Amino acid sequence: MAAAIAVAMAIVPVCGWGKVVRAKSTQSSGVLTLECDSVDFRPDLVRVYGRIVGTPHTSHRIDSLSVEYPVKKASTDIDGVDMKRWFQWEDEGELPVEIDFPPMKKSERMDINAVTPRGVAGWRIILNNKR
Repeated sequence: MAAAIAVAMAIVPVCGWGKVVRAKSTQSSGVLTLECDSVDFRPDLVRVYGRIVGTPHTSHRIDSLSVEYPVKKASTDIDGVDMKRWFQWEDEGELPVEIDFPPMKKSERMDINAVTPRGVAGWRIILNNKR
């Protein structure tokens, strides 16, 4: 029991290293829509939390993702869908995603490009940096 408490106490401070910033707005253009909830700027990665939106009962695929602003970097991982694999929207037409990028400095906005077989989607995320 004491060992479990010691491990929990060691893990808790690590969680506080990142800076989670709520999204003020998201603008989408192209073939896919992203609705961003927040962005977590950590020392080891930047994680974008949100959902992609599409027409229910249709399919789509994301082949690659890259952030273009503040610096150009390719995505390292995406949870919710698999890169280069077709997925389908269910009744709601929304899929929750977590998109990881290499670490970068906190910014007021992020521009992300999603390459798909049906064209490129552009997503501009405006972040609410005020506390």
